Amino acid sequence: MAVQSNQWMLFGIDMRHIVQQWLSAWRELLLSARSPIRQRLDEPVMLYRGDAKQLMQGGKPLSGNPQNLSPCTAHLLPDELVLARTLNLPIAAEPELPAVLAMEVAAASPFKSDDSVYGWYETGRDVQSIQVTMAIASRPAIERWKRESDFAAEHQSDGDPEIWAEANGALVALKGFGEARREQAYRQRLMRAGLLAGAVLVLVLVSSVVFAIQQRSALERFEDLQSKVQLESESVSAMRATLVDANETVRAANTFVVNYPNPHIEIARLTELLGDDVYIMHFSMRGRELRVRGRAKDAALVMQTLAQTSAFATVTAPQAITAVGNTGLEQFHLDIEVESTKADGDES
Repeated sequence: MAVQSNQWMLFGIDMRHIVQQWLSAWRELLLSARSPIRQRLDEPVMLYRGDAKQLMQGGKPLSGNPQNLSPCTAHLLPDELVLARTLNLPIAAEPELPAVLAMEVAAASPFKSDDSVYGWYETGRDVQSIQVTMAIASRPAIERWKRESDFAAEHQSDGDPEIWAEANGALVALKGFGEARREQAYRQRLMRAGLLAGAVLVLVLVSSVVFAIQQRSALERFEDLQSKVQLESESVSAMRATLVDANETVRAANTFVVNYPNPHIEIARLTELLGDDVYIMHFSMRGRELRVRGRAKDAALVMQTLAQTSAFATVTAPQAITAVGNTGLEQFHLDIEVESTKADGDES
């Protein structure tokens, strides 16, 4: 049996009672007298102690004007009518606490089972046990006290008041009297607070969903804009690359033009510079270097004229000027270097 019982244990918790423990935890949070929620939402009770009265809420004194009577009233039983008991119960008995206390009343009450009324209040707990204070009384004795007490007779107009008892310093409401009205009012107030909290939660969730949708829409618009900008930037980059290629081509063409001048232009320039008495017998051109062989009446003047031309960087005679028989002409050989012009894009 021990082995079979251990099969249901997980981290020291009996999984067969997990539902009861879960419900018990919610009852402790919402319905127990020690609940902080109940201490804020419970119906105020005007407690009459002999000739004195005190406004209570959630089992604790409530600051306020005692003249403002609460719709709920309670009368404190004399100590001689109350049997007080303090119980230390194991924490495992919490899910079945009402049944355990009912059995304790049946065993400890000196009154008949039909005549016994009781109430209890949790006064403390630790990890292993729960401390409960109980108040047990006789219903016939309470009814007789209500009839015979002068104080109780003064409050017959209160309807069905609650009956409280003081047990070991704790105030305990006895079950079976007027506490049902306060319990119903508390549950209604708790339900309204729960509905309000649920509505607020739904509103927060709806607001979060709307905000998320708006942010997603903004993100999609941003992604579309980013895609368009990326496409445009790619087009601009392509155009820029094409422009760079074109500039490189132009620069290469300019460099070629600088390094390899047009021979037709140079021939036309020589024709313009030389007179009719000068004629060219041989013309060759390699890059910016010209080689000219010709005849003229004054070859030295031809060389001087070409050397003074700004279009030519240098003019040299690799061979001496020689006379051509008795023709009166001189033959010349000239090496000419064309002046270099800067290509577009070069620094000046």
